[in-house]
Amino acid sequence: MDLTAQIIEAITAWLRTLAAQLLGPALESAGQLLFATPALDSVPEVVQTWSIVRTVTDGLFLILITIAGILVMSSGAGDARYTAKVLVPRLLFAAIAANASLAICGALIRLNNGLVASFVGSEPGSVVMGHLASMVAGGSAVNQLVGILVGLATAIFAILLVVLYVARDLVLLLATVLGPLALATCALPQTDEIARIWGRVYCALLFVQVVQAVLIALAIQLLRRTDWLGGPVSELTSGLVLLTLLYLLFKLPFAAYHWSFRQPLSQSAPVRVTTRALAMVVR
Repeated sequence: MDLTAQIIEAITAWLRTLAAQLLGPALESAGQLLFATPALDSVPEVVQTWSIVRTVTDGLFLILITIAGILVMSSGAGDARYTAKVLVPRLLFAAIAANASLAICGALIRLNNGLVASFVGSEPGSVVMGHLASMVAGGSAVNQLVGILVGLATAIFAILLVVLYVARDLVLLLATVLGPLALATCALPQTDEIARIWGRVYCALLFVQVVQAVLIALAIQLLRRTDWLGGPVSELTSGLVLLTLLYLLFKLPFAAYHWSFRQPLSQSAPVRVTTRALAMVVR
């Protein structure tokens, strides 16, 4: 064996080892995050911070009531949006929703986790992803270098998925804590779009996990029955199926984000008004 062949073989062996060492832990970590959302309403630090925000929000309701009274007196009968019959129920609903936001978030999280478990079963997510990886590795042999490159790309996407889901959980945590303030904005017609944006963002980022669970369950079934691919598949084909799956899982939260805002955040009128008000307070 000449020197060039030995170098190529050594590089191939190193890449194979790197892919094997990255792929398993990356898929295991992704599985731990993909199939369950933390019960944020049970975290003491979250509950404590939420209580502080709720107390501040309850104080702000005095300002909202004053604003609502001014709107009722100044609008007269010309604008049906600012009558007491409309604004009083709004204020009551906003106050109840703001004070119950932690319970609402907790119920939504439990519903999401239950729906995810109904699609992928009660096994830990790391076991499900490991099972999926073993099915991919069970294909017939393919060119070593191509298989290694597919394995490395799969590991990279799995790592990116872990980073994305850590960011998602942090956004959900922040949205849970700020829930009272967000839901309080539905007390007035001028600001209720902020509450709608909060609701869409929270539900989209939370329940995107259900869509991802459906995709994973479907992928497992497709890899078990490869007739749709023309019979037994190679390791390359099954690896590309897994790579495509991880790519779709990675893109779905971004699609949910765009759906929830429906327009750039900077173009939302309530957000612009709130930003200007905060800037005036800071000055």
